[in-house]
Amino acid sequence: MNLGFNLRTDEPVGNTMRVDALADQFLQINHIEHALANPELCETWLADTETLVVGGGSNILFVTERIGKVVAIIAAEHGFVDEGETVLAFAEAGLGLDDWVRLTAAQGWYGLERLAEIPGTVGAAPIQNVGAYGMQLSDVLESVEVWDRREQVRLRWTAEQCHLSYRNSRFKSEPNRWLVLRVWVRLHKKPPADWPKFAYPGLVDEAEAYSKTEKKPITSLVAIDMAEIVTRVRRKKLPDWRQPLPGSLGSFFQNPIVSMQHANMLKTKWPDFPLYALDDSDSVKLSAGWLIEQAGWRGRLFGAAGVYDRHALVLINRGGANGKQILQLAEAIEADVWKHFAVRLKTEPLIV
Repeated sequence: MNLGFNLRTDEPVGNTMRVDALADQFLQINHIEHALANPELCETWLADTETLVVGGGSNILFVTERIGKVVAIIAAEHGFVDEGETVLAFAEAGLGLDDWVRLTAAQGWYGLERLAEIPGTVGAAPIQNVGAYGMQLSDVLESVEVWDRREQVRLRWTAEQCHLSYRNSRFKSEPNRWLVLRVWVRLHKKPPADWPKFAYPGLVDEAEAYSKTEKKPITSLVAIDMAEIVTRVRRKKLPDWRQPLPGSLGSFFQNPIVSMQHANMLKTKWPDFPLYALDDSDSVKLSAGWLIEQAGWRGRLFGAAGVYDRHALVLINRGGANGKQILQLAEAIEADVWKHFAVRLKTEPLIV
């Protein structure tokens, strides 16, 4: 009989930073309906605000090496509803996000392809409102099915109810309350009007190389081609999260948003300072990677911890570093960037 879950004790908690973390009790949900029908699981595990919910461990830094109770959804069913010119695709929280991107792109559906090669699960994607190369999940999100851990009810929210913004969401502003069960996105069978859009230099160069080697004109590229191009760009500048080392969490800091006045001041002192306009004309997004690199941190090593030599936004574990050492490095970088530019950096991963 499938109870919908399995329970283990003294279980290592996987994470792409490769720091040691051990759960006293580790519960995996492999069938959502069966698991939620179990009162003990809902009342003893999910209703407990001390229970930590994890996905693929790609956006979490364990500073504490021992955690009490941990829950992970590994249920990974996926499918779609054909609605003519568009497709309503869904996936359970345990499916790998990168797997879902490639599955949908291989079908010829447009919308998720720029999220290729991002680690983690589908369930974690709306929490962080993951994004890359000019798109965010919120651009295609239709709805999210959640479990209210406090009221113990199942809900389906529209994208608007998730309150998604840049690397933020209702899930982050109301921590320890919501468990993401399923995600629905609206994808298109035809490319968007501005297809293919290469707004980033790395994508432009890689697209040209890909077009040449594959003997396909850029104008004839489809969704799966874009996913491959993004994959190649990301693998050139980020550690491979599938490999044991170096461990990393991808971009460790968010790109800061500052006032236009502050941005102009920085531009006056550093003419090549990259600025990214936002819809709000009074605010500008800066490149955290540029700030960190200009402050001299790219490639610096501190024992087993360090800053990746290919990308200043990435902190790495070369083998043997613990979460406290990684956090101390991050705090030193934040302080130095503030000293140089009077800009506050904000860490992207959850710190436990």
